[in-house]
Amino acid sequence: MLEWKILAAAFSALLVISMVLVGNTGLKDSFGGIVGRLTDWLGGSPVPIPVGSGKSTNTVSIALYPKAFTLTPESKLNLTLGDSSFENFNGFVTFDFQSGKISLQEKSGFSVSSPLKDFTIPDLKLSRLQISGMKFTVHTQTDITSENGTMDIQGFSGTLSLGNSSIILSGNVTKITGEGWTVG
Repeated sequence: MLEWKILAAAFSALLVISMVLVGNTGLKDSFGGIVGRLTDWLGGSPVPIPVGSGKSTNTVSIALYPKAFTLTPESKLNLTLGDSSFENFNGFVTFDFQSGKISLQEKSGFSVSSPLKDFTIPDLKLSRLQISGMKFTVHTQTDITSENGTMDIQGFSGTLSLGNSSIILSGNVTKITGEGWTVG
């Protein structure tokens, strides 16, 4: 009987160590009950299942179709507009799809206006972006499309680029919520 307890304890320890290395990927829910039953059977106290940082990320691609949109970044950006590169840009970016223009307005007063063309922000971080009354598509494991919806994007990290009459955010998010749906 003692041999089974040693084997079960070794299995439990291996499982706990594996979960520490893998992190918070849903294994807690899957194996938490098994570990609990093993510790009950062994007559020990419950084994705590380690939880990762608590903030998992989800890979997404979001296409926004605004008539006009102003992005107010939280920090300085490096961005590319056509053949021009801007480093440590600290200001607002306005996309006006109706007039076909993009404007960069530096907080120092410097501004640039250009016809819409290749535009990229390769390393954009947004703690929160709220969208209201706009057509959008969210590509993740399933596609979510709205013609005139609202969405709250939290913890975005990735790239911003221009598509065909759209702004494309590609990267990771902590959570996105909309009318009747949630990602993350």
